[in-house]
Amino acid sequence: MVIKKQIKNKFFKNKKNIRLDIFLNECLFKKNGYYYNKKAIGKHGDFITAPEISQMFGEIIGLYLFYIWKVKINTKFNFIELGPGNGTLFKDIAKSVSRYPQFLKKAKITFIEINHELINIQKKNIKNLECGNINWRKSIDFKSKIPSIIYSNEFFDCFPVRQFIFKKVWFEKYVSFNNQYNYFFMNERLVKNRELLSFLNLHKKEKILEISFERNKYFEKIFKYIKNNGGIFLTVDYGYLKNIRNFTLQSIQNHKFSNVLENIGAQDITSHVNFNDFLIIAQKHKLKIEEFSTQREFLIKYGILQRGIKLSNSKNKKKIGLELDRLINKKEMGSLFKFLVITNL
Repeated sequence: MVIKKQIKNKFFKNKKNIRLDIFLNECLFKKNGYYYNKKAIGKHGDFITAPEISQMFGEIIGLYLFYIWKVKINTKFNFIELGPGNGTLFKDIAKSVSRYPQFLKKAKITFIEINHELINIQKKNIKNLECGNINWRKSIDFKSKIPSIIYSNEFFDCFPVRQFIFKKVWFEKYVSFNNQYNYFFMNERLVKNRELLSFLNLHKKEKILEISFERNKYFEKIFKYIKNNGGIFLTVDYGYLKNIRNFTLQSIQNHKFSNVLENIGAQDITSHVNFNDFLIIAQKHKLKIEEFSTQREFLIKYGILQRGIKLSNSKNKKKIGLELDRLINKKEMGSLFKFLVITNL
């Protein structure tokens, strides 16, 4: 594969190994990486997200965001989606608030997206919506001074992670390359950096630590922006609050789990989001935690069961039931996925 050769030539001519997060960043976000060109979402992709399962998911989020805007903002605002996928979530949000046209009329809408293939799909899927102009950017413009509503679904799980393990002393996971047999493999290196060791020693009891410093920095930028200008941040992702006992890094190709170090550039690589880190960052900036709950709790609280009943008829009742079950069943997405809403309003 092109990306494999690219990484080999870039890093392993003069080095024996590279940090895991550097390797993952190359696999996912650099030229020829997975998120740069791959059509990942949907039944013909590698995975299916909640908006692709049912319109009800986006409808509940849309009405929730409209209510918060109406009560706490009610002026012009930035409306920003991080990683919009196929554009399905925004489409369902727009339809759900169509009875309240002032909402999107006062919105400066921006999609944060780096994948050119997905941008084309997004434009096609939303072209008939009455929502004004949409801007596409590769990153958030943090210069705007008006309030913002920023939201995402399965966005933060893709940030590269570092993995540490405590065996009387701390070791970090690295990636090496076997030239003879042409494959990548994992190894461990002793951690020597004093500042890093000081941080890691806070987690000795857990024995392992999987952390994305890059993810937390991105999150902190958003929180500072919300803090300074007012607004709402809503994110949905699979993750945990309590400390983990095992590393969560995983890869998926064609809806099946695969080897992280194989088929690189052609598979999705993710890890579970540590929501405890997010809550600590929010509290540090003295922001209000409006909601933190499982996906099941949030969707039920804001009316998905009633919406399911309203949508059901004799022909689609079974289909609606299956969609609901997948979204809120504790053994499906209901417990693993979390909703977090932060405000400064």
